[in-house]
Amino acid sequence: MPTFKLTIEYDGTGYHGWQVQPGMSTIQGVLEHAMERIIGTHVHVKGAGRTDAGVHATGQVASLRADFRYPPDILQRALTSLLPPDIVVTRVDGAPDGFDAQHWAQWKRYRYTLLTRSFPSALERRYTLFVPHPLKIDSMAEAAGMLIGEHDFTSFQAAKSSVDHPIRRVFATEFRQQGDHLFFEIVANGFLRHMIRIIMGTLMDVGRGKLGAGDIKVILEARDRNRASKTLSPHALCLLEVGYMASSGKNASSSEERLDSLPID
Repeated sequence: MPTFKLTIEYDGTGYHGWQVQPGMSTIQGVLEHAMERIIGTHVHVKGAGRTDAGVHATGQVASLRADFRYPPDILQRALTSLLPPDIVVTRVDGAPDGFDAQHWAQWKRYRYTLLTRSFPSALERRYTLFVPHPLKIDSMAEAAGMLIGEHDFTSFQAAKSSVDHPIRRVFATEFRQQGDHLFFEIVANGFLRHMIRIIMGTLMDVGRGKLGAGDIKVILEARDRNRASKTLSPHALCLLEVGYMASSGKNASSSEERLDSLPID
């Protein structure tokens, strides 16, 4: 059967994350239901990452195998006609046999967005975290830079996580202020459960002066969830894109490169 690669955008507000859960509405579940209506039988849709409840995406990637013999753009149009307005398949491509959106991924890029002004937003409340007090952005950026490289991120994973191997490689981190918005972007070969939200909560404490930039290294080396700060809300987090090995064979770039120089598939 043909293999397809889907690029997906979604508003995660009304869903219990990506992964199928009994009795709950999830992104994966809605996509699989739509595929079943098209094909007439169950189709497993595998995502590159299992975003948490409330987390959004502009560049989630999924793979599937289905007995669909028409061009990929026909599948995209069929899905568009069946999916709710808060889930959009922006692109469908034919993929090599055996393509696996999760296991073939080389890196993922996420963004966490803060609204840094004295009053909240009625329109952006689903996508930004309102922060009315000033932050030491330079200190936050310095602290975030200490996460670059390969580390054991036990201190920055959910307390009840059962991951056997908490080592991940962070390729790049960046803070960028644009008007009232402060964007934090992070690129890594993978993320633990709640990892970015715990990192962001800890960096916020650096920004408030509750922690020093150097404390991040101490927390990282402690490998103890209790040493890091609270887990921030998921609604300001968005999966921007997933990177795969380019046709030239070039892999994800080194940690010294900026975010905008990382390869995009």
